[in-house]
Amino acid sequence: MVDARTGDTVLEGPRPLMQGKVGSAGWDPHGMKRFQRIGIIHHGLINEARDLAQALAARYSEGRTWWLATQDTLEQQSRSLDEADLIVTIGGDGTILRAVHVAAPRGIPLLGVNMGRVGFMSEVESSGALDELEWFLDGNARVEERCMLRARIEDADGSEIHSLNDVTVARGAALRMIEVSTVVDGVHLATYRGDGLVIATATGSTGYTLALGGPVMDPASQDYLVKPIATHMSQFGGVILQSTSSLQLTVYCDEPATLNADGFLDRPLLDGQTVLVTHSDFRARFLRRQPPTAFWGDLSRKLGIQKGSVNGGQRSRFRRDSGTIAGGGGSPVSQ
Repeated sequence: MVDARTGDTVLEGPRPLMQGKVGSAGWDPHGMKRFQRIGIIHHGLINEARDLAQALAARYSEGRTWWLATQDTLEQQSRSLDEADLIVTIGGDGTILRAVHVAAPRGIPLLGVNMGRVGFMSEVESSGALDELEWFLDGNARVEERCMLRARIEDADGSEIHSLNDVTVARGAALRMIEVSTVVDGVHLATYRGDGLVIATATGSTGYTLALGGPVMDPASQDYLVKPIATHMSQFGGVILQSTSSLQLTVYCDEPATLNADGFLDRPLLDGQTVLVTHSDFRARFLRRQPPTAFWGDLSRKLGIQKGSVNGGQRSRFRRDSGTIAGGGGSPVSQ
């Protein structure tokens, strides 16, 4: 393993075990050991992300081993990943998604440091990361589990792709509609004609499907959302499926379509091919400081949802001046 400060190879002993237990609600943080073998995955095109990664590794080097990588050099860190007990990401949600794909199969928790615009999955802002990281490294955080999806193309090589946000079956480069026959638990739901279909987890409900007008789901939910993309002659809003459901998507197209996972893993789809989507056995694990309910406050802050532009006194004066009863319409208020 490479020392983040000197670039020297460091010989290491056996990997320490975490004492947190995995249960239906996630890891039990009580009794969790300090994190000692830590990787930082930072956005490779943002110099500030690289500088912060180096600063974090230098400041908290005592008693710990660090390695640094970008999303493009992760393949070179196979051994380091196998031995890591924590991954810190520095960037946006895209950086986190790439980290999840190597962390989830190994059961490694992640801590997201936000250097992007929204950062729904991050826990720490980059401006405070140098001071806040120690609290997490000392094992104080709770671990939040997020569900993932698994997709497999039938009659292909049998390989599977996993996703934290979403799986998309969509048209390729050609600007032509495709048809996606959608079967839920053996029952035909619909055949969508349009640009395709997005299948999103609760985590992914703040991503692509939100832009399509879909709902935001509680991040602890194990259900998943099926949302059509630009469907022809239909305003059908999609469906939410329970976690045990399976989904068969058969694509009919004149030109090759695309199966995509989390926005960066692509597989070609030919006319008549079927994609099977189910829940994944993998779980993404995130270190959290805030309680689960903080998600809703973060949501309205990050999306700029209006909570009310006037205080109670101003609102009452507005109602008197407008001459109507609160709620709109109604009879005039007596003066």
